[in-house]
Amino acid sequence: MRKHFVGVIAKKVSNSRDCANPDCEKPFTPRVYNAIYCNAECRKIITNRKVLQRYYDKKARLTSRRICLSDECNTVLSRYNQEDICEQCKRERLVMRLVGWGWDEAKVRRDFK
Repeated sequence: MRKHFVGVIAKKVSNSRDCANPDCEKPFTPRVYNAIYCNAECRKIITNRKVLQRYYDKKARLTSRRICLSDECNTVLSRYNQEDICEQCKRERLVMRLVGWGWDEAKVRRDFK
């Protein structure tokens, strides 16, 4: 009795990833499943960059006069409003989204009053 063995081609699973730092992008093998940076230095660079960006965004929000980005609205935004649109435009956008999902427009507008 002769047995024929057909070999199974095993795919080599590479755990190598590219570093999420756009300045680095070196391939690396992660030690944990959720690693996105190749080393602590790359992680520190990106973290500091994000912290500085949030600082400058907040500074611009607090020191400049901002106007609602909606086309028909010219409301001056409060320094405490973190979004780029006013609450009235945000509410209108939500109402239109709910109407698009099949909700009754009159009932939604009445409930938002």
